[in-house]
Amino acid sequence: MEETYGKEWSKAPVDEYSVDCTVDYANANQLQQDHPCVVHLIQTNYLRPPAPKRVPYQMDHPETIDPSDGQSKAILRILQNKVNGFFIECGGYDGEFLSNTLYMERSLGWTGLLIEADKQAYSRLIRRNRKAYTSPVCLSTKPYPMQVTYNGSVSAGSFVVAPKEINEDQQSNEMLGILDGSAVNDTKDIYKVQCFPLYSILLAIGRTHVDYFGLDVEGSEYKILKIIPWHKIYVQTLTVEWNHTPEGEPGISRLMEGNNFIKFGMFSMPYSREVVFVQDFLYGFRIFEDEA
Repeated sequence: MEETYGKEWSKAPVDEYSVDCTVDYANANQLQQDHPCVVHLIQTNYLRPPAPKRVPYQMDHPETIDPSDGQSKAILRILQNKVNGFFIECGGYDGEFLSNTLYMERSLGWTGLLIEADKQAYSRLIRRNRKAYTSPVCLSTKPYPMQVTYNGSVSAGSFVVAPKEINEDQQSNEMLGILDGSAVNDTKDIYKVQCFPLYSILLAIGRTHVDYFGLDVEGSEYKILKIIPWHKIYVQTLTVEWNHTPEGEPGISRLMEGNNFIKFGMFSMPYSREVVFVQDFLYGFRIFEDEA
């Protein structure tokens, strides 16, 4: 998958396209995920920088060293307790409860990116003073930005489907907290959420090397993973919740193995059923052997 956004945008400074660079314009024109306008929108409107290290954390249960459901232990064993790494956690929820990355951040000096579309959860997340970027968006299931309507009264996670898929999957989407945007108005619990491709957000923070990516969005995992240009980023380890996806674990595993990942294993915990992938660092050597 290659992203092209046109010569007229590629060399233009920000101030030359900022007049037309609105989120409505980006959505309506389905701007590609590396489009300068998309990156600019994220940087200026949808990205909160990490809290300074001198600012103390604000946790409900500061005595809990590792609140994850086992993911951090598994990943850190694979990475041999790596220090100063970089993570992505989607959905980040409130930044504490069942956080896969809080231990990495507090105890091993990691930083990263926390993504959470639920307004109430995100408001609690930013009060934690996490030493990571935060973003109140959902991850797009298409290689361009789009907007969906989110039902926060139904779910506690982040869910997204493409607008044209809503009618054919209406019943299951309502269970997941997605409603047809034409049928509702914004309320406290039901509101529009902006979605961006993960690659766009990574470009906005200037980071394409990721040590750990945790993806738990209650059903859209396969579609989100499918549109990532894996040849343009490096992700060393990945955990994906699979039990809510229509494609299931086999579909996700085939997709990731096709993008040079190895299925390391699966685990079922009280709150999680996830599959673990590791970047196939021997892939290049095997190609060499095949050509020989």
